[in-house]
Amino acid sequence: MFIDKYSAVLCEYEKFWERKNTKRPILNISYRKENTLPFRDPQDPTEKWLDLGYKYNRCKHILATTGYIAEGIPMQFTNFGPGCLAACIGGSFVPAMNTIWFDTDPIVKEWENPPAIRFDEQSEMWQNIVAEQRIYAADPDVHFSITDIGGIMDVVAALRGTENLLYDLYDYPDEVKEFTQRVKEEWFKLYDRQLDIISAASQPYNNWMNIPSSKPWYPLQCDFCYMISPKQFSEFVLDDLIDQVNYMPRSIYHLDGVGELPHIDMLLDIEGLTGIQWTSGAGNAELWDEKWFDLYRKIQDKKKNIVLLSGINEHDEAGAERLIKSLDPTGVYISFGCSSEDKAKDMLEKISRWSE
Repeated sequence: MFIDKYSAVLCEYEKFWERKNTKRPILNISYRKENTLPFRDPQDPTEKWLDLGYKYNRCKHILATTGYIAEGIPMQFTNFGPGCLAACIGGSFVPAMNTIWFDTDPIVKEWENPPAIRFDEQSEMWQNIVAEQRIYAADPDVHFSITDIGGIMDVVAALRGTENLLYDLYDYPDEVKEFTQRVKEEWFKLYDRQLDIISAASQPYNNWMNIPSSKPWYPLQCDFCYMISPKQFSEFVLDDLIDQVNYMPRSIYHLDGVGELPHIDMLLDIEGLTGIQWTSGAGNAELWDEKWFDLYRKIQDKKKNIVLLSGINEHDEAGAERLIKSLDPTGVYISFGCSSEDKAKDMLEKISRWSE
């Protein structure tokens, strides 16, 4: 079974969560095996997102053609788009080739009489989620995750419309807060139901970040806060994030781009938040650029873990060396892919040396 095969690696991840990895960062390194071809592209959005046979076959192909070293670990992300909670509580969804959209037909038309929302176990979205996870749970070689539930305020934005919600923060603040609380209640329901599925399958807890844990956890986020001030973040977002942090043993905040940096101090002051996952955003410096080293130091000074997805590029070894030497390895997780097994092993050897 998966959990037996990767038991030693899972122990290393526990060191990350407990901030006990001191020799080097936790490294999720993958590579494509030699003489393998990619899986065929989907014919249309429906096949990509909703054809469970296609998705399972793609999962098995990736398992067969991908190798892992260090703390590299295979994980099948149960992916139905970012913020799928919206489609489980009354909203709609529209598959596209690059994502699933949840904001094309907002259901909150006005605040005088907003629609009732509830977690609907008969919704098409939830039925798809359960069906896919059952397929994975039946395969002892597949380690699978919960879905991208979405940030609470991001789900509100999908159900109301982002532009409308930005105006509502000024015009209808009390109504927004009341509705957000209702969405938060449903968020916890969907989260708990998926934890039940993972637990019943005797799987580690995981999600789209691919950081397995023996204890429940989730990547918290609010992409909507890219567009609001720290004052509004404090008023409309912060307390709900604190409630989520207090609800789960472990949590990582998904800090999505430079527009969220004005909120970093409030995030770092959340007691119990395990760490920060930083992504700089399109058009900005790469994660290994020295521009972000002060940010990393600030996070580490607060004793928070750091998560860098695609945080190293095998073709920029100088940048990788600067990054590794700038970090205290304790509580640091870096994932990246390499073009071959030899290159993956070479990068592992160099990172281990740079960490000394």
